[in-house]
Amino acid sequence: MADEEQGFDLASASSWDVATRYHDFKSRPGFAHLTKQLRQISAHAVLKRAEAVLGSVVHPVLQGSGTLDAIPKDATQVEIDLDETLQNSILGFRNADRSGFSTRDIYVEFSTPRKKPLILTVDTSLSMTGEKLAITAVALAVVLLQFPEDPLGIIAFENVARVLKRPDEVISVAELVERFLDVPAQGYTHLEDGMRGALKLMQKSGRRSGQGMPRNISTVLVTDGKYTAGRDPAYLAPRFPHLVVMKMGREKASLQLCRDLARLGRGSLRQVPELEALPAVMYGVVKDILRGRAQT
Repeated sequence: MADEEQGFDLASASSWDVATRYHDFKSRPGFAHLTKQLRQISAHAVLKRAEAVLGSVVHPVLQGSGTLDAIPKDATQVEIDLDETLQNSILGFRNADRSGFSTRDIYVEFSTPRKKPLILTVDTSLSMTGEKLAITAVALAVVLLQFPEDPLGIIAFENVARVLKRPDEVISVAELVERFLDVPAQGYTHLEDGMRGALKLMQKSGRRSGQGMPRNISTVLVTDGKYTAGRDPAYLAPRFPHLVVMKMGREKASLQLCRDLARLGRGSLRQVPELEALPAVMYGVVKDILRGRAQT
């Protein structure tokens, strides 16, 4: 009888209901074989909500110029620079021994995506379960939908910090959402380890690119400012090149720590009193960072 009631409960649930109760449903006796389907249903519901947050998708670009044979593979809006092409052809005499233009003789102007490394560090402890976790997943999906090719790293932390996506890793938005939903919600909030995990991920990314800590990398920390494990993490903030703190909820007691983290991290503080606003606010914060207009 209990199994029948649970089955009816699931059958009558909407896709968003499944997303908000994903951990509850998959942990029920007899539902283990449905975990994959539940995860896919939840990810689909999250993506639908994320797409509703976005309007027209506009990617930041860099303007460039050069010869047609040397333009980057990801160049867009390629237009011939007729004046430059004719001037160099006349002055250079590079075509004296052959007829016609080659791609080396044609000068063009073009645009390329402007990419900036970014680390998102998100609290997934018990205080972020249920609908809170699902809405946070929507916020992450919004970012990846808007900036699919940017070097974005994602850290989730509760008892410990977990790398969900490396900056150089290319995965689908649905796969990222499924990874995020499967993070176990533990009883403690180890904010110190979450920030330490972000620093480690930055350093690894720098070593892969042949440099140390990237100077232009930004970190967005999503937290309510409370921690129940580890030390006060303020000592880590000065190690970040640029730290933006998104303070969740209306709790005032933890507001000062969030202010200190943002100040010491040479960044800014954004308060998000209502969880429902998180996707839109995160979208705005990340857009400003990647376009070089980070708020101070």
